[in-house]
Amino acid sequence: MKIGKPIRKKVYGFILQDNEVGEKTLLVYLNVPEVPFRLVGGNVDAGETEEEALFREIQEESGLKQFKLVKKIGTQYYYKDYIDANVERHDYLLIPETRLPEKWRFTGEGEGEDCGTVFNYQWIKQDEIYLLDKEFREYMSEKYIQELFGNG
Repeated sequence: MKIGKPIRKKVYGFILQDNEVGEKTLLVYLNVPEVPFRLVGGNVDAGETEEEALFREIQEESGLKQFKLVKKIGTQYYYKDYIDANVERHDYLLIPETRLPEKWRFTGEGEGEDCGTVFNYQWIKQDEIYLLDKEFREYMSEKYIQELFGNG
């Protein structure tokens, strides 16, 4: 965190689904070739609850609407150079209500900067966490790993 910088409140979905052999997998996307995998989510707009923002962001970035919100798994605080702001990030564990494909592409919708962006979705396993963008990977504590992939 940097003193005097604005705070951007964000939400991200850690969406899990078992693969064909019963291993838990985490939904990730690529939308810029040189940037590592990211998680679906974004800004909390004025007047929105965290949960409202989370479901709006998921729908705008993936087109998906049917999820079970399992629980909030953590809150992270850090400075992000790219936006020159402090981030207050709220992370949630979700499970899709219906089986999702192994891979798919979606063109972002809504009013924000993601409108028209092409998101390429796929699933990664626990041993592929190193493929996540540093913004998410840095906060993959043992507690998070257990929450996501263990019996947490």
